[in-house]
Amino acid sequence: MSAASVLGSCLARLSWPPERLAREINRRCGSGTISSKAPYNWLKGACPRRRLPHIVATILSEQLGEPIAVEALWPQHFPAGSPPLPQGPTLRQPVPPLPRPADRDPLTASVDWLVTDDAPPPSRHRGEEVPEAAVGMLTVRIQQLRQLDDSAAGGLVLDWALADLQWAQKLAAKYAYDAATGLQLHRIIAELGQLTAWLTADQGMDALSTSRFLTALGAARAAGDRPLAAYIISCMSYRAAWAGRAEEALRLIRIARKGTAHEDMGIGQALLATREARAHASLGDEAGCQRALEEAAELSRAGRPTCEPPWAYWLTPAVMVADAGRAWLELGRPQRAETHLTRGIDMLRGSQPRNLLLHSASLAEARLARCELDGAAQATADALALTETVTSQRAHSRLMSLRRRFQRYDSTVARDIVRRADDLLHAGRTPPPRQGLAP
Repeated sequence: MSAASVLGSCLARLSWPPERLAREINRRCGSGTISSKAPYNWLKGACPRRRLPHIVATILSEQLGEPIAVEALWPQHFPAGSPPLPQGPTLRQPVPPLPRPADRDPLTASVDWLVTDDAPPPSRHRGEEVPEAAVGMLTVRIQQLRQLDDSAAGGLVLDWALADLQWAQKLAAKYAYDAATGLQLHRIIAELGQLTAWLTADQGMDALSTSRFLTALGAARAAGDRPLAAYIISCMSYRAAWAGRAEEALRLIRIARKGTAHEDMGIGQALLATREARAHASLGDEAGCQRALEEAAELSRAGRPTCEPPWAYWLTPAVMVADAGRAWLELGRPQRAETHLTRGIDMLRGSQPRNLLLHSASLAEARLARCELDGAAQATADALALTETVTSQRAHSRLMSLRRRFQRYDSTVARDIVRRADDLLHAGRTPPPRQGLAP
């Protein structure tokens, strides 16, 4: 495990961009101690000087609620016999290798998809024939796994989806198939790749998530499925926004929209517009965000295509409304955000528990920004109530951030939320890692 992957995983679990880490260091050590961009070099493998490595390890340990050793962050500079590694769902044994440098750039892969003509349908003439039943079973499994993820722990779904992805890749690499079967098989690989990439991103495994997204994009290109490829690129854009890479997020989503401008995606086009709005919001561009949200609303009213892609089943007006609320929250407009979030949450009741949890957390943040402590506490309680059925490092980080904010208030309501968070989130510790995850 390289320094970049450990440090990057820690920052992803906290939903911190590198600039946030720099601000924390300057707050502790004095303004101007490091530049806001210094942590980017650390993510590339550079080691900070003097006492800064120990300060970084201390900050991460305090924020994550678990010991983060300096030896784990920079093992080449602080050797030890068996350096401790952060525990939790973001790091597991065996640790997957980082992708090769050529595979690390979602922007390059997305531009290639945009400007390159589709290749002929894939086929293979060596080996045993791919059983038709196997293709049908995998197609059904994808929808079953997506629906299971809506109602059960994502960890179980991730384990199964990774195993199915490996089987689909083996069929494509070692069995014989004609062009029609090749299109089906590569579309299956693209959907399973997207699903596993999304779930690993949700658990904070950034390097593995990137690798899976690029696998999915390559398979979607081979299948000639431009709407699915655009959806995968939009997921990479969304993940870049989580990590504080707003400019990358905007470039990716614009590529996705340009590449499908003439495709019949129905509400899928509305999703792309909503994710562009989120990217604009991350950059503080209110005019761009407003424009994209208006496009999303118009596209949502246009209805669904005659033949809707199976990956779009979860896209509903509730999702669009709630995501618009998050965009307004990121722009510092909590009252407008609350209006959209409240409506979206009401529409989501009884479905998509992970989205419901995350949007409830956003509603709590919006109300705290308006100093509505009681309302924020109720929204946080609603989010905490969903933790028994939702396994998500991203959700865990959001709830821990809310817990820390409630600690600042000297009131019975705030103390009750902190106590409930401690009970449900194990007093600030991340859930124990699952065993048996396929590499």
